[in-house]
Amino acid sequence: MPGWVHFIHGVLGVKVPVKGCVDATDRKPPMRKHQVSITWLTKYFRDHYESHPLTEESPEDEKERYARVYLIGMIGGVFFSKKSSNLHSCGWLRIILGSWEEMGEYSWASDCLAMIYHNLCNASLKAVREVGGAMFIVQFWAWEHLPWLAPVQRPDRDWPIDHPLRGEAYGTRWLGHTMCDNLAQHKLDEYRRRFERLWEGEVTSIL
Repeated sequence: MPGWVHFIHGVLGVKVPVKGCVDATDRKPPMRKHQVSITWLTKYFRDHYESHPLTEESPEDEKERYARVYLIGMIGGVFFSKKSSNLHSCGWLRIILGSWEEMGEYSWASDCLAMIYHNLCNASLKAVREVGGAMFIVQFWAWEHLPWLAPVQRPDRDWPIDHPLRGEAYGTRWLGHTMCDNLAQHKLDEYRRRFERLWEGEVTSIL
């Protein structure tokens, strides 16, 4: 474990404590064996940059550190999130803290999709009550293929032409301007009944 502590300190400039400090999420040390708390790391730097904002005049190494921390939060907390833990192996952390060129060679999308399939497979087990991974991608898929499940889009509330996210990602068309009057008010029993009675014509294909 000391090797990982020194590695993270050398790249991010922060020494993750292994004792004498606890993670606010589960009240345990943020560094345990070969795993590190993503929540602790992102909170540490969020607090740091609130008191020391990043500017155009900031040193390049500081900007690079900020970008890496942002990626750690996105990858560890969103795309490869765990179902009940914010601890992630330091092994993949080495990839994010490595060279930018090497990091760009990885197929992040297919890796994310593989993890979704893995988590969905585990979630089918009776004893499993939670599911990890980028579930918002599954949600977007469900809205596209199961119209009865999706919120109603409001054409009268379209995104402004100059909106920074307009057209950048397919999923953004579901953000903001929707109505949920046709949904089952998030009642689990109702969703289960709909799925039990689902027939072929209620599932659409997108080519």
